[in-house]
Formats: sequence, C-alpha cells, structure tokens
Amino acid sequence: MRSTPAPGAAVGRAAAALLLALVPLAAPAAAAADTAGDEPPPPLPQVFEFKGERQPCSVMGTEVVEQEPWTRAFLGLDRAHRLSTGSGTEIAVLAPELDAAGPALEGAVEGGGSQDCLGHGTFLAGVAGGRAVEDSGTLGVAPGVSLRFIPAGDPNTGVTPPGQIASGITEATAAGSDVILVGTAAWENSTALDDAVAAATEAGSLVVAPATVNTVRGPMAGHPSQHPDALSVAAHDPEGLPVVAAPVLRADGELVRVDLLAPGDLTVGPGPGGGHVIGSGPGVAAAFAAGTASLLAAREPELTPGELRQRLISTAYSSPSGSGDPVGGGGRVDPVAALTTVPAGESALSAGGRFVPDPSPLGSLDALPTWAVVGGAGLLIVMCVLAAAVVRNGRARDWRPATPGEPVP
Repeated sequence: MRSTPAPGAAVGRAAAALLLALVPLAAPAAAAADTAGDEPPPPLPQVFEFKGERQPCSVMGTEVVEQEPWTRAFLGLDRAHRLSTGSGTEIAVLAPELDAAGPALEGAVEGGGSQDCLGHGTFLAGVAGGRAVEDSGTLGVAPGVSLRFIPAGDPNTGVTPPGQIASGITEATAAGSDVILVGTAAWENSTALDDAVAAATEAGSLVVAPATVNTVRGPMAGHPSQHPDALSVAAHDPEGLPVVAAPVLRADGELVRVDLLAPGDLTVGPGPGGGHVIGSGPGVAAAFAAGTASLLAAREPELTPGELRQRLISTAYSSPSGSGDPVGGGGRVDPVAALTTVPAGESALSAGGRFVPDPSPLGSLDALPTWAVVGGAGLLIVMCVLAAAVVRNGRARDWRPATPGEPVP
C-alpha cells in the first residue's frame, strides 16, 4: 500500500510549486517592466511515483514554461555544462514506463515508448538527460548523455519489487551503461538485488538509488541504496533542507545510509505528452545525482564506480553536522565542484581545512626573490636606526658641528 494525495491537494500543491520554482528567477525581469496586467502562471500537473490501482493516470502536461526552474541555478548547471554535458556516457533509467516522444527526450532514449501512466519515468529521464527545447527553461543535468529505458515496476501502481530491480540492473550492466538510475526503490532487499549491484560495480557501472521509499507508515529504507557500492540519495527542498528531516531506521535497527542530498521537492521538468509537470520524491533526487555522475564520468572516464561515488560525496556542500549526518549524508550534490576538484592521488584540501605547504628543501625561504626582499628589509631597518641616532645627536648640539674633543650626547 502507498499513500497518494487527494486530487485537489495535488492541484494546489502544483500551483504553489510553480510559483515557488519560477517566480524568484523571474523577479528581476518583472521589476523592470509593468506587470499590472499579468496573470499568475497556470498550475502544472504533478506526477507521483505511486498511485492506487483504481486512480486515473497522471494528467499530461500541456504548458511549457519559459523561466528556468530553481534547480538549474541552484546546481550551477550552466557552468557545469561548460566542462561536461555527459556526452559519450549512458544512463539506464529503471522505471515502470517512459514516454520518449516529447521534444526534450525525442531521439535520446533507447527503448522508450509513448505512454507513461504515472509520469514518473518520463520525469526522471528529463531530469537526468533532457535536451534543450526552444522557449523552455528546463534542461537535463546531463543533456549530452544517452538514455536507456529498462522497465521495472508496475505501470499502474509504481510498486517495484526487488526482483524486478535486480533484473533491470543486470540488463543495464550487460548493455554497458555507465550509470544505472533506480527510479523507485523497494522497501525489501534480496540476495539477488545485492548480487546485481555488486556485479554492476565490478563491470564498471555506478548504481544510483533513492535512500528511502515513501509508504503509508512514512519513509522506509530503500533498496538497493543500502548496498555499500550504491550511491544512496535523499531529497532536499528549494531551500536546501532535507525533505525527510529525521533519521530513518532500517529493518535491522541500523540507520538508513544517506550519501548525498539532491533536489527532490517542487521540481519542474518534462512529463508525458511533452509539457512540463511538477515532480518530487527521493527518486527525483536520485535522477539529479545520476545526471551529475554522468557529467563526471564523461569528463574523467578512467574513474571507477567507487571513485565516482566518492568524488560526488567528497565535493558536496557539507552538512553542518559533518559527513556522518544521518539525514544529509555528505551534503548537497555540487556538479561544478565534482568536475573541478583535484583528481584522486593529488593533494586536495578537505572542506574547512587549513592550507599547509610542503616543506621546501631550501628551508622556509626557497627563492632568490624572497632572500632579496628579506635582505632589503634588514638593510632598511639598519638605516632607520642610524638615522635616528644622527637626528638625536644633532638636536642635542642644536645642529652645530661638534668641536674637537666634545663628548657625544
């Protein structure tokens, strides 16, 4: 069983989401023009990862918003794309369905169809690798990546058992996908799922999965994110705060492992039919992290899945509680920092660390210009001392020349 919001609540939340996502970025333009006759932007449909069996499918989006969503500036994607677009890499998207006919995904998805009852798979693909569309402010994290759709989950409800996720990971591994995005986590684990993640890592594929899964009893541990080789991602809101604000326990009593936070609340992206929709949830956060992993894999293809995972964690905006934060993990994902950090094996500073240079073989003064500066400073000090003595003696004699044998004051 999964909780699903009432239709009225969904519409109201979608309207609030659109205003929250777009109005702050459009404010400078609005201040420069007369907006007395402007109307608020129309509400966008909202897609969910789960729904009841008897509930209708998600409403297709028809509106395409021109403003950039908050996630684009928050993650610094325009700067990141100067360094990498993910070209040459592939993300496998595991979801129940995926509509690849919209302009942001047309020709970019291997195996995509034209239907998506939930809208979740289409949204995840757009977040991770959606292409630029004219008169649209949305853009995927890795717009140059190749996308591969692998069915996993019930198209009508979204419920995804661990066996289907394991099969999907195995298929993506065989296809050579660089990053495997698990769109919806399972609340139960299995040996087959653990084995699939381990095999994917050994083959060179990074598995990215939601840290939790939403249930009627609240958030529960998601799988396969708890596997030590997987990148476990939780959602944060537009203010950068974790959506799940309290630690979550696993069935074995241990805390759910969270490696990273990524946008996963009130986000805007393409939905079924090509229009824009609102999407939220830990799967959305995993899609943002998967796109970032693809950017890094394209820029540094020699990195192993473990090194990709560690780079994303170590370059995140650190949590105030440190890297062991059970809610925020390593902090908020930072694409630009991940792409520009010093590669492994070279000296790099940890966040907040004090720079300490290596000792020089010549001592602390290891360059001729430095010796010249120090010597000149010493000569200046000596001259100042001598000048002070001359002035003191001259004043004592009222500036007349000393006579032979006259004592110096």
